[in-house]
Amino acid sequence: MNSVLAWDSWLFQQINGFVGTFPLFDRFIATMVNEYFITVTMSLILLALWFVGGSAEGRLLNQKAVVYALLAEILANGIVKFSNLIYFRPRPFAAMPVKMLFYEPTDSSMPSNPAAVGFAFATGVWLVNRRAGVLLYALAILLSFARVYSGVHYPLDVVSGALIGIIGGLVAVALGRQFLNPVIEWIIGLGRRIYLA
Repeated sequence: MNSVLAWDSWLFQQINGFVGTFPLFDRFIATMVNEYFITVTMSLILLALWFVGGSAEGRLLNQKAVVYALLAEILANGIVKFSNLIYFRPRPFAAMPVKMLFYEPTDSSMPSNPAAVGFAFATGVWLVNRRAGVLLYALAILLSFARVYSGVHYPLDVVSGALIGIIGGLVAVALGRQFLNPVIEWIIGLGRRIYLA
């Protein structure tokens, strides 16, 4: 385990070490890593997906994808919170000199909650709508990289967060299709009756 963490620390230093080399890239990453830009963009994609579809059936599938993504996010957040009760990993800046592009969070570094949420959204959608899912995966990968580059996570933190998000997405879609489909269709029907779907 110590050798894995040592390798993780070394890889973090290689990535974070580029901060200051390309100021325009640093500015771009600083925008990407903030808590709003990518998460709001992902939320807007889900909102758009809720209202679009080439047919009534396509629109219903898109709306189910949005519900799956939200359920996946809840599951992933729950797993992250539970794991934080069991294991606390200090942030990189608490262990070594770091070139920061972000403020210093105080919660556990592993697993990365932003990565978990991003990959949960992406997986929940991708299993229904590949095109929108690929776009969400690209944003989740960018956010995960930005978290490492900017000094707030080790690479394994975002990898573990991504795995949690993917698992959350797989479980959410399986639950939705096997057990929750009547509830999901009722939610969508209610939305349509009050002109929200």
